[in-house]
Amino acid sequence: MMKPNILFLVIDGLRADSCIKNSTSITPNIDNLIKNGISFNQAISSGPSSTPAVSSLFTSLYPFECLVQDGKINKLNPNIDTHVKKLNENGYSTHAMIQDVLSHMGFEEIFGEKNLTLYDHSSKKLWSGLGNDILNKIDSLKAENPWFFYVQVYDFNLLIYPYDERYKTGPEEITDSKYGNNHYERILSVQDKWIGKILEKIDQENTLVVFTADHGLESGAYDKKLQDFDNLQRIKRNIKPGTSFQLASKIKSVIPFRKKIVGKYKDHIKNIKEEIQKSELEKLEKLDLTIYQKRLMEFSIKPTSHLYDDRLHIPLIFYGYDIPKGRSVNDLVRSIDIFPTIMDLISAEKKIDNNRGQSFFPLLINEKSKRIMVPAFIESTVNIIDSTDANVIGLRTSKYKYFRDRKNPLKNIHLYDLENDPKEENNISMESTKKIEEFENELIRINSKREFLIKDSSNKLDLIDAQKIEEKLRSAGYIN
Repeated sequence: MMKPNILFLVIDGLRADSCIKNSTSITPNIDNLIKNGISFNQAISSGPSSTPAVSSLFTSLYPFECLVQDGKINKLNPNIDTHVKKLNENGYSTHAMIQDVLSHMGFEEIFGEKNLTLYDHSSKKLWSGLGNDILNKIDSLKAENPWFFYVQVYDFNLLIYPYDERYKTGPEEITDSKYGNNHYERILSVQDKWIGKILEKIDQENTLVVFTADHGLESGAYDKKLQDFDNLQRIKRNIKPGTSFQLASKIKSVIPFRKKIVGKYKDHIKNIKEEIQKSELEKLEKLDLTIYQKRLMEFSIKPTSHLYDDRLHIPLIFYGYDIPKGRSVNDLVRSIDIFPTIMDLISAEKKIDNNRGQSFFPLLINEKSKRIMVPAFIESTVNIIDSTDANVIGLRTSKYKYFRDRKNPLKNIHLYDLENDPKEENNISMESTKKIEEFENELIRINSKREFLIKDSSNKLDLIDAQKIEEKLRSAGYIN
């Protein structure tokens, strides 16, 4: 029996509520996926940024288990099996198209240089060439059945720039309120058009479509006031290089001198930004705001990785090959469960032996199926270790969110009743010690020593290469 092709479409930064509810975007094609597929209303990512989230997705391991630290940079441990490798062993031709800034993670080792397409994240969006590249790639795959094609779309990267840059390089819909109440929703409206074109290009009966995100973004929740505030903070943080820095950068022959000047400049800029942030945070304290509004504005002033659902609650839809239509599932599922489910769906003979994932295939074939819902382990690991990281780990169930300091279980403790407090505004940790004890026991089951630390890489990057990767990540908005 011929196995289905698999189109795995990841919209980088897409929030679950942008697809399911509370959105003013125009999304007839996403709506069609939901109407004619199975949507999961409680899909949870392992981490708040791309490197931990995607690495965890590909391995069905938690970020602290599948990542290694290479200097400052986190990347996928090359010694760990991936589901993509297993798809190869099951007869699939595997391909990927990703933004260039994620190439350091190990995509070339996973897919091979020939089958990996890197696109320029700064110039290529769905509306400016990437969409056509995806369509052309699908055309080229038609002779390679069965194929697996992983696509990661980084259009929301446009939102790291102030308004003037968005208007200059973004789609024309960015200025039209008909397409959404904020810029995030307007970009989603444009993405939806291309999702429709991509779906038209594939054989939908013989292709399994998995539509999801790596993580969410705060900007999807902005009203006009919050969006304007965020724009102002981005302008204030955008400090232009001074004359000394520009001169030092041009001095090629005296490398130690150049490095010294550039290093001092970076420290100087860091100090200026910190002073600006301190002043802005002080102003914020005087405003009459809800806890949720304040948290979003604090993030705009000083972005810090965290474990709130703005980042972790992602969309997940299965559509196409052998997928029942119009079913909505409220059970909690995790991003690490997605590939084990795919493997069951295609009746794969070869699978990863040791992983944390739990296939939810029974939910696909039987609407009344019951499964033991395992809490989602979550951690605030980001793309680079000196980025502003809350450094917390925790668990999310369908009812509760718990997180605390990575190393110290008695520090920075948060517990939220998600059913009654979906915006996570009321920390109930002080009156719920028994519930916290239950969560800590679960963490012990995950790691008996409660050590959730990422190991150092045994295969180090060249220092210059590492610095180039860091600068690319910073310019693309992956480092705050």
